[in-house]
Formats: sequence, structure tokens, C-alpha cells
Amino acid sequence: MLSRVNQSVHLQIKVELPAEGVNGVIPHLVAQRSAILQQVVAQVIEHLQEQWIEAVERAEAELICHGCGVVHAGRTGWTRRGRRTRVLQTLAGGLVLPLVQTTCGLCGKTRAPYAEALGLGTPERYSAELRRTLIERVYEMSYRKSAHLAQELWGVRLSASTLHRFVQRTAERVQLTPCAGAVPLLADGTKVRAGERAEQEDLRLAFQLLGRSVQGGRSRAELRLVGLAAGLGSWPAVLRRDCAAPVVITDAEASLPAHVRACYPEARHQWCEWHVGYTLDWSLLEDRVPKKERKRLQSELTGILWGKQGQRTKQRRYARFLKQLPPRSRKQLERARPHILFDAPSRERTTSLVERQMREINRRVNVGVRWSLRGVENLMRLAMTQRHNADDYHRLWS
Repeated sequence: MLSRVNQSVHLQIKVELPAEGVNGVIPHLVAQRSAILQQVVAQVIEHLQEQWIEAVERAEAELICHGCGVVHAGRTGWTRRGRRTRVLQTLAGGLVLPLVQTTCGLCGKTRAPYAEALGLGTPERYSAELRRTLIERVYEMSYRKSAHLAQELWGVRLSASTLHRFVQRTAERVQLTPCAGAVPLLADGTKVRAGERAEQEDLRLAFQLLGRSVQGGRSRAELRLVGLAAGLGSWPAVLRRDCAAPVVITDAEASLPAHVRACYPEARHQWCEWHVGYTLDWSLLEDRVPKKERKRLQSELTGILWGKQGQRTKQRRYARFLKQLPPRSRKQLERARPHILFDAPSRERTTSLVERQMREINRRVNVGVRWSLRGVENLMRLAMTQRHNADDYHRLWS
């Protein structure tokens, strides 16, 4: 890769000032920015390539032929073959890059060897800053609208499928790094319309809760994304073994207790107490309890879980409450009993912080289009990484 560039660039630009005054000058100069940038880039690239060729001729640098693998150093074994141009699409429009070509004396192949040092792979036609800008538009709008925006604002022509490919390839390089400390781990899932049959599929997330602060009079939580995956059997990719967690808070999904015990044998597996009260209504409905009675029982359970009494009092009230329930509802709350109302309650008792993130996901995903599991997972992985893991996101573009 390139080292730091420190070069003076001398430009000669002819500017014809319109008669409208300063309000006419500014748009005129803005319209010339592409030509200005083109001259700067061309001069810098030409200067860097000439320096490199001189270094190869002095045997202070190497020219590697990717055709036969021979390493050239010195004036022999290779010849210079002029220049060829490559157009790179950027936020300032298309830039024409003059690339020096060389021919290997052994295999006879001609190529532009310095393109890789400039960060230009063989198929690369779009700059990193353009790709990043367009990908971040996709977090808020459709691929088609984002591609249309690229043509409208920057004159860059690309299809929605090309932009989709940018997202998938970039998301595959995301590496989520958890915080090293032992902090609470919150996990939950939402339903998205995806897959071959466009049915409701699970999209699951896990966050570390790093702390809380007060900003502008409002409490704010600092979350760090440690896992995101879609589809059945995705919990092992979401709840990772390399996250030290004293408390793991989830909903009451049947497959979770065994997985949490295996991954975090020393952690407390706590169920979201809001979900316990919310899902009671479904069990009561299956037990054919009238609506008015269901509401009364839900209200009583809420008072037990969220009242101001001590934990021992809550545990006794909870045990008495179970006795008045019909069989299915009692079975549900018996199953929840080991995961709530601990003697030493933790500050975090719900997955509401994850629910807020899922609302943002549903707002973007549930827009009446058909997603593939891989497509929705990759897009949301990028969007959530940008939102919560600034360092991991920065590494994608550095």
C-alpha cells in the first residue's frame, strides 16, 4: 500500500466569472470541482508512479509479475509500455487515472503493476468513499432509490443489483469484537418477511450493555453489538462463547435455556419480566379464560413483578398467584419461575433496549419487498455495526 503522500501540486485553471456577482461565482466553481480534482489526482498518481519506477531501476523496490511470479529489481527483465487509463467513479464524478504499464521479459504479459498499490483491484470501478456513501444510504432507503440518488447527485450510473453486491461483499468482512469486561448481555429477536417462501423468519440480535449515562436530562444506554443472525438455529452465532457475561437476559424461547447454560455456565439466565406478563395473555386465551378475567390476572401479575415489595414477598405472592391459574397458564409461569424474582435482583430486568433496536430494523425491512435471509442479515449487520460499534465499522473502510 501507499505511504503518506506529501507533494505540491501546481494547477492552471481557467475560470470565466459570470456577471451575476458572488452568487454566480460559487455555482460556477462548484461545477468545476471535477476538473480540479482530475488534475490533482492525475499529477499525484503520475508522480508516485515515476518515483516507484525509478526505485525499481535502482533495485530499491520490486516489480512482481503476477503472470509468472518473477520478482524484478533493476533495469533488466522488464520494459515500460506507456500508459493506459482507468475510470474510477467517485463522489466528484468519474476520474481518469493514468496507469503506467510494464511488460515482463520472461512471460511477455503486460499489466499496470502499480494499480494494486493505489488500492485498485482488477475489477475496481468505484472508490471506497463512494461505496461507503451509497451503502449508508441503503440503511434508510431502497437499493433502487439509492442507485437513482447516485446518478442524480454525483452522475454515477450503477444498478440496484450492483449496489446490492456492494452491501453483501462489505458485510462479509464485518468482524464484531465484544468488550473484554464482564457486562450484562441482552438478546432478543424479531420477525422479518424473508426466505424462499417469504415467510416470517427470525432475525436475532445480542448486545452488551456497557453502561448508562444522562444526556440532555434523558437516560441513554451504551450498547455494543456482539451477534446478529437470521433463520432457525442462529442462536449460536448470536450468543457467542467469547463474551463474558454475569447476566444474560432473553425472552422465554424454548431453545434458549440449554444454549445459555452451555455458553455461560456461570452466568444468571434471566428472562425478560415484561415478556412474562405479556405472554400470559396467550396462555390464558388457550385456557379459554374470558377477556375481563385475563386483564385482571395480567394486572395482578404486573403488580407482583414490578411492585415495591422485597424479593421474598414477591416470591411468596408469585407462588400464591400460580394456584389460581388454569393448567396451561400455571405451567407457563412455573417454567419462568427459576428465571425471575432472584433474591438479588439485577438492575436490568427486560430486553426493552433490544426491542428499540428491533423497531428500527422493522421500519427498514418490513416495506413490502421480498428479502433473502442472507440479504436482510447482511444489510442489518452493517447498519447495526455503524450504529453501535464505531471501531468495527471504521475498520471496514480503513
